[in-house]
Amino acid sequence: MTLPAITQKIDKQITVSKLKKSFSTLQQVIRLSEKDNGEVSEWTFPSETDYAANKSEFFKKYFEPYFKVVGKAGFHSPEHAQYRVYNIDGDGAISVLYWHILPDGTAIGMFANTPGNYIWILIDINSKQGPNRLGKDVFMTELYREKRLVMWGYGAKYIEQTRERMLNDGNYPCKKSTHSKYAGGFCGTLMIMDGWQIKDDYPW
Repeated sequence: MTLPAITQKIDKQITVSKLKKSFSTLQQVIRLSEKDNGEVSEWTFPSETDYAANKSEFFKKYFEPYFKVVGKAGFHSPEHAQYRVYNIDGDGAISVLYWHILPDGTAIGMFANTPGNYIWILIDINSKQGPNRLGKDVFMTELYREKRLVMWGYGAKYIEQTRERMLNDGNYPCKKSTHSKYAGGFCGTLMIMDGWQIKDDYPW
């Protein structure tokens, strides 16, 4: 193998390892939080209309006591640095309002959706180092009221659960050059389907 190929292989292994660890940590934190706050189905989820005010409070109540947070960032938070995330092509910026940076350099971001039913939780495996792209160093999960934390699209009732769908979905494909706002969104799910691996057709 050439040096670039070896370097890329190592980078892929590091990405998978970090994401797998962060996803497992989130699951553990949720279990710990449930001991103090009741089951996820009983939690007060922020709605789309008040997420700017309540998403930070959601994290503070249900997550922060079980993490060690060493820094914060937020696109609409004047006291913190701005922090944008892009699709896998590097365009289609997503404004994630509240990021919480952990000691290992991971950042956890929250983005409210479907009022009161679930929330998107983003994992950035290297915080603000970049490139801050979905499917590259940023991966999306969803926390549902039904007590389930899943990678974006994984196990969702409204999405066909096939590898082909993860690669070619019209809105969230793990595929480059579509320029969809959320292109790269299903890349974490693709990794899980492939047994926590980045295979050759992954859009690295």
